[in-house]
Amino acid sequence: MLLDFWATWCAPCRAERTYVRRAYEQFRPQGLDVIGISLDAIQRVPAARLAAFAKEQQMPWPQIYGEGPAIAARYGVSTIPAAFLISGDTGAILASGDELRGEALLRTIDQHVKSTVRH
Repeated sequence: MLLDFWATWCAPCRAERTYVRRAYEQFRPQGLDVIGISLDAIQRVPAARLAAFAKEQQMPWPQIYGEGPAIAARYGVSTIPAAFLISGDTGAILASGDELRGEALLRTIDQHVKSTVRH
């Protein structure tokens, strides 16, 4: 599972969206789930705006809105974009940080796909 911390107002997050979408499309058949964790509530962006943005930007994976800041705090997220590759079997963090940015996102998921997906 990929946890993607982001916000509509975050320019670097918009740049990363392309790679997250590619990972979703490429690895979903092998069982990769993506969950977007929006920090838009911090800037009081309405939930409806987030939903419209996600649809417009072809982000079909679930988005968490109101609880996003609390979840980010639990993961120690202080800047966005931030992502965590989580084992679906154990909940262990398999990768984070630069390993999950840009093209490295696809390489990292590819390396872990056999251990992170449910068969």
